[in-house]
Amino acid sequence: MNDRIDLPIIPPTVLSGVVEIGRREGVEVGAWFVGTGLDIAQLLAADPIKVSFRQATAVLRRAVRDLPGKPLGLLVGGRDMLLSMGMLGVAMRSCATVGDAVSVALDLHLASGSLVDVDLEHLDDEVAVRFRERRPEPELRRFLVEEALSTLMVFARTVIRADWSPSRVELTYPPPPYAAEYSRFLRCRVVFGAGADRAVFPARALDIAFSTHHEPTRAMAVDACRRLLGSGRTEPEVVAAVEAVLERDLRHPLSAADVAGQLHVSERTLRRQLALAEQSFSVIRDRVRQRHSIRLLRESSLPVAVVAREVGYSDIRDFRRAYIRWTGHPPSAERRLAG
Repeated sequence: MNDRIDLPIIPPTVLSGVVEIGRREGVEVGAWFVGTGLDIAQLLAADPIKVSFRQATAVLRRAVRDLPGKPLGLLVGGRDMLLSMGMLGVAMRSCATVGDAVSVALDLHLASGSLVDVDLEHLDDEVAVRFRERRPEPELRRFLVEEALSTLMVFARTVIRADWSPSRVELTYPPPPYAAEYSRFLRCRVVFGAGADRAVFPARALDIAFSTHHEPTRAMAVDACRRLLGSGRTEPEVVAAVEAVLERDLRHPLSAADVAGQLHVSERTLRRQLALAEQSFSVIRDRVRQRHSIRLLRESSLPVAVVAREVGYSDIRDFRRAYIRWTGHPPSAERRLAG
């Protein structure tokens, strides 16, 4: 996974939860995003961007420092199931049994925005859901495990029964200052300083049937999760961040300095990061304009002059020249080619 930490492939579920809690606590949450290439508006939009593991952990380290002594992971994961799990929660609750839901979770847990990896261990007459670090993050380990563990608990208590608890929970780290919150929330024996981070329960629990089982919904939700995981951009995070800023309003062209300001970095830093990614600002801007121009020409009946304005060209002649440079043909030919 380490070679993918810079790819924006993670739904920002955890980050949006931390922002919500930070605001409630009166913290200046905007400072968490400085230099990351992200801003809060991108996370809370109706169609939020995805983030990279590196971006997410940079924000979370600042959040954890600003909220010391808070059971932050428990609070984020302990929200309503649909807030913490999204479409993955729908897919899992529509399964036939706990075992089926676990299989779906193991396959698709990234669709929930999870920042840890999960597997299932068989321990004689017990099984354990084990949480593994995607890469070493000592400052965040407790938060990440708390979030994943409490998300699991909320799901189980929503779908199985409200008083469900594992047989025990084993955690590798020492008791936090708020250890009593673990006992209150988990309602089972908690072992700190253990050899693994995991929730252990009887193997027979895998056979528990769900009253919410509905195969058509499960199939639809699983497909949606797969599409979500498959739709992430695969370019480096700085490139995706620049594209996301430009896409907000192409009608008002932004300079590299404008974009750098919105990403909370200097223009020099932005250009250096783009150079490391073997990209340039002008190439990215042209790519975004081209993509939107083609979509508008193919999927709408807008006149070419209007399409030009929608992607930031005040002079239709400049737009035509750019379009020919991008595609090899004028924009007036695009609809004929598409047809």
